[in-house]
Amino acid sequence: MTPLLFSALVLAAPDAGTSTTPTQAVMRGALEALFGLEPIIANPERLRDPLQAEDIGRRLDVLASLKHAFPADAKAQEPATAALSGLFSQYALETRRRFTFGDRETVPARVRTLMSLCFTCHSRERAPADYQDMEKHLEAMKLSPFDKALYLAATRQFDKAIDEYGAVIAQPAKDEKAVLLQARAIRELLTLLVRVKDDAKATDVFLEGLGQRDDLAPFLKRPVAAWRKDVATWRKENFDAQRASAKELFVKAKALVTKASGPRSYLPDETYDVAYLRASAYLNLALHKDPKLPQRGEALFLLGLCAGALKSPLLWDVDLLFFEACVRENPKTALAKQCFTQLSDRLYFGFTGSSGTHLPEDELERLSTLRALAE
Repeated sequence: MTPLLFSALVLAAPDAGTSTTPTQAVMRGALEALFGLEPIIANPERLRDPLQAEDIGRRLDVLASLKHAFPADAKAQEPATAALSGLFSQYALETRRRFTFGDRETVPARVRTLMSLCFTCHSRERAPADYQDMEKHLEAMKLSPFDKALYLAATRQFDKAIDEYGAVIAQPAKDEKAVLLQARAIRELLTLLVRVKDDAKATDVFLEGLGQRDDLAPFLKRPVAAWRKDVATWRKENFDAQRASAKELFVKAKALVTKASGPRSYLPDETYDVAYLRASAYLNLALHKDPKLPQRGEALFLLGLCAGALKSPLLWDVDLLFFEACVRENPKTALAKQCFTQLSDRLYFGFTGSSGTHLPEDELERLSTLRALAE
């Protein structure tokens, strides 16, 4: 099976004489169900319409069943596939539960999070070819410019997505909502240029243009300057990821993470985004080339660090899934202890607030199980 969550998905109708696999059929159904929710969540009145309830519930059920499309043997595939498909299914199931019990207000944000998970999964390594067959679906949905870019990225039409994100970024941000949307578009376009295209020159051109803009929000200027320094170093390396062996990719990724890390808190520091994007791309590609790479366990650990450094508030536990996979695949080892420490520290940090630490019962059980495996 292909290493990416949706890269096996054939979005167009099959050609005469060909047939889709069960996995491809499930993938197509999930993507259509997800983006079919877009016009509903964009209109609060439709979301509250009892006549829409059955359709919304059906679509959420389709999304919650996604995990079953993948093989049970996690070690037979690139690990992010299992991690992200599991997270996607769990999140969709919880969204379905909330909708059933009348919590309609959180559904739009949660559906957009599911779309972001599609982006997260699809943008993890370079695609051999972009899909070019969704124009009719795209026109019918009448998406906003940003959602159109997100949709194109989720369907692996990366060149078109880059153009659409560029158009969003080019527009002056006139209010706070527009500033945040522009910032997100910048981060996602950076992700496509670095992690998908692996194109240092195009990334440098993009960042140079940002650096020359007087209207760029002040909170974006510092990371843009830091990104440019890392890209300048990247351009001098001439590292060819596609030709590199799995071991060479692992070694390069580890060096990038080591250089970027140092003493850090569990809060993401976006000034290191370029390094972490490159490292995560190389690790995914290494495990695609050799799923049973001798350094697979350490690669899971490094992927957890990358996911934690790049995470958004909407995707806060992707890093934990990598650390959990590390523990389960390497029980009773020093590496398992290291991964468990990262997972437990981050989990306690995430559930600590002004009133103290309040860890849910299911998370306590999760920690207890993993501690037994690690120690």
